[in-house]
Amino acid sequence: MFDSDLESSDDELLELIAKERVRPKNKNYCETIVPQYNDLEFIEHFRISRDVVERVSEEFENSEYFKHHSGRNGVIGAIDMSHIKIDKPSNDPDSYLNRKHFFSIQLQVVCDHRRKIRDVFVGYPGSVHDSRVFRTSPLYETLGEKCGNNYLLGDSGYPCMRHLLTPYRDSGNLNRRQNNFNLKLSKNRYVIEHCFGIMKQKFRQLYHIKLRSIPDIVHFIRACCVLHNMGIRR
Repeated sequence: MFDSDLESSDDELLELIAKERVRPKNKNYCETIVPQYNDLEFIEHFRISRDVVERVSEEFENSEYFKHHSGRNGVIGAIDMSHIKIDKPSNDPDSYLNRKHFFSIQLQVVCDHRRKIRDVFVGYPGSVHDSRVFRTSPLYETLGEKCGNNYLLGDSGYPCMRHLLTPYRDSGNLNRRQNNFNLKLSKNRYVIEHCFGIMKQKFRQLYHIKLRSIPDIVHFIRACCVLHNMGIRR
């Protein structure tokens, strides 16, 4: 036999709890409310920092972009070198004379699909081969750690590695599959060429830097890379 008064009280209590749990939903919560949280509030609500969320979100977006355009999973960026023209240095000028017969400093950049610079290495004289610059850069030793199960796209000047895809060397004997691979890789590498183009249009001094001190030139180029990324964030 049930106690009707007790049962009625339990029902009222459950109804009260249910009402307290129902909160009006903001249709634009993610767009309007979340951006107003400070860093501490963000962590309290989501148990993760805002920076981590943004970084993971960018990586997913980046990978999906390259997958859509190349049909391949795991591509997260492209790497290339640009020769930044300088005046003839007073010390060891021949080492700065590149194969195109002008004096330069080499700028190695990794960018994502948004043309945001993810890694930069600058300072080697123009006469040094791309592959040597890459092998002496910090990225060479940490590529696996930074890429994880993903990889970058490079041109034929780079070595083909587990985390770096480069085109098949074409000596006239490539089959159709290999030619198609090279074509798709080339089309997806345009993001890095576009990145260099955008940066040089923003900072036209990069077409020919007139500073005399090599360290000053290197610092100037790095500053341009930082400012380039700041412009993308906006």
